Amino acid sequence: MGFKKVAIIGAGVSGLTSIKACLEEGLQPVCFEQHDDLGGVWHYSDDVRPNQGAAMYRSLITNSSKEMMSFSDFPFPKDTPPYLPYHRVYTYLQDYAQHFDLKKHIRFGTQVSHIEKTEDFDETGRWEVRTVQTGHSDAEQKDIFEAIMVCNGVFARPYVPDVPGLSGFSGVTMHSQEYRTAQQFRGKKVVVVGAGNSAGDVAAEIAQVASQVYLSLRDGAWVLPRLAQAGMPRDMMLRRVLMSMPEFIVNKIIKGEANARVCHDNYGLTCPAEPLKHSVMANDEIGYRLATGQVITKPQLSRFTQHTARFEDGSTVDGLDAVVFATGFSLAFNFSDKSILPDNTEDLNLYKLVFPAELTKPTLSVIGCLSTIGAHPPIYELQARWAVRVFLGLNKLPDKETMLERARSDKLELKQRFGYVKLQMMNVPYRDDIAEEIGVKPSFWKLLPRDPKLAFLCYFGPAFSVQYRLLGPHPWSGAADHAKSALANTLYPFRSPALDKEQSFLSLAKIVKFIVLFGMLLVALYCLL
Repeated sequence: MGFKKVAIIGAGVSGLTSIKACLEEGLQPVCFEQHDDLGGVWHYSDDVRPNQGAAMYRSLITNSSKEMMSFSDFPFPKDTPPYLPYHRVYTYLQDYAQHFDLKKHIRFGTQVSHIEKTEDFDETGRWEVRTVQTGHSDAEQKDIFEAIMVCNGVFARPYVPDVPGLSGFSGVTMHSQEYRTAQQFRGKKVVVVGAGNSAGDVAAEIAQVASQVYLSLRDGAWVLPRLAQAGMPRDMMLRRVLMSMPEFIVNKIIKGEANARVCHDNYGLTCPAEPLKHSVMANDEIGYRLATGQVITKPQLSRFTQHTARFEDGSTVDGLDAVVFATGFSLAFNFSDKSILPDNTEDLNLYKLVFPAELTKPTLSVIGCLSTIGAHPPIYELQARWAVRVFLGLNKLPDKETMLERARSDKLELKQRFGYVKLQMMNVPYRDDIAEEIGVKPSFWKLLPRDPKLAFLCYFGPAFSVQYRLLGPHPWSGAADHAKSALANTLYPFRSPALDKEQSFLSLAKIVKFIVLFGMLLVALYCLL
């Protein structure tokens, strides 16, 4: 088809899996990474690196368990614990790159300064990519590529809200991007702003050394611990059978789980929005900090003075020493004309959050430009696999108007759900939508005659990423065995062989029980409706 060279911008999670997806289809990827190492946000440094987006703090632990967040054909080692400190993820990415020989396709210390269509774009779909060596903007290089994969991520530019009086505040002001440890806040009075994972982590950690921490929540927060019943990772609740239930039932389950650990009304976490219409904070410590008074919840900030923070309910915090904004990130496509990739999510028309709908040739894809409740790497991997097949013409996109209409309807749904266009998708349904495009969505009915246990695990069990290597193009020979053992592997480091055998039996029994209960629930719903 004439497609050979593909430019990949960024060597983080989405960039690495994009390199691999290109190699699987026989393309020639050239990945440009502005820093001197791969890993993106998972690369730790004591100081913020130039042009860096999100960054790690030393205490960070993953919110997704190892089997849920691994790539589909490269599981974590069995002896890896269920949840991981950031450096274990960084090592995993290094191992992934080495196993599939990805590093030789990365140009480190090279920044993409600009991309633009070639003069014959409408016929060829080619792009001119200009790059510079990091720190040497005077020596620009130009190359022509048949396609581009934009992998600079959704966490590109720290967002700090414009709070009146902030410029006159005399204390320390920082974004969570700059946060590394709590030591600088010892004995201080601190406000942490935000309702997401980072806000909870930072507030809980600072509270152990500060004189007092206040957590400012605009509209409450749904807080869920990482561990569910019997100590199993909570993200293993991401199952196709649950995602097929009516939304009000899923919301009720989440609220019940959240309030079972910390009654949200009692601890100032009350959230007017349903969990599926709001960010969920994965945190194991914040409940204890609230219960001990080390953290006190506050509503939205309304104003700062030199030493004071005022909140919307009229309350104030005097003698304030510091404020940490854990308020997320904004998009930034500094290398692109805004007519191609605007920074404003309202203007960004991406078909299924991957392909700019206005382009006359589908030779540019955006990988990893979304957030979700649950693991991100499996989503990025599926997006990359789909994108390269579209580049090659193996998968076809609909016409421009159809894509624009889908992009508009997605934005409208997001706006209705969150009150603004927030690029957050339902994890498993979105993954399965992209997987269906590729032909790798695990089918209960296709798997049932060849392996009934595997079919039931895929539908009723956790939606492990390995399930996308069972069927369709580029299957993995070890996928079926790993899909059956992934649940047991989760707790493998802590179990004896005898317990593993018992767990295998219990898992099968639980699956049968779950199927019976689910059938009864469907019958009850049918009778009620």
